[in-house]
Amino acid sequence: MSEFSIQSKLPGTPFNTAKDLDALSEFKGKSLKELMPKGIGEPSGSGSSSFIDILKNGIKETNEAQKTADKMAVDVATGKDENLHETMLAMTQAELSFDLMVQVRNRALEAYNEVMRMPV
Repeated sequence: MSEFSIQSKLPGTPFNTAKDLDALSEFKGKSLKELMPKGIGEPSGSGSSSFIDILKNGIKETNEAQKTADKMAVDVATGKDENLHETMLAMTQAELSFDLMVQVRNRALEAYNEVMRMPV
């Protein structure tokens, strides 16, 4: 493999055209899928998953984490369970999961708004 440094491609740094073209020539004729590391871009599971399926699954998992954390908190509060440590871990996991879903929603809305601002 030719010597190819991503640092030489940072803004404000010069390109060495002959060297860069030589390094890129090894990728000629290959598809993006061939160049991606194994496991990237491949669906997890037997069937293919669409973005909406992944999003629905994420929402479902977030909801389940919230329900589990709520049940564990009620059990600790009522004295049915004394494992405060696991309850706090479940609550933190549910909180992080919810925060992630909020960020995904925000990014999706930003992308939608950006597309809507594009001139036709």
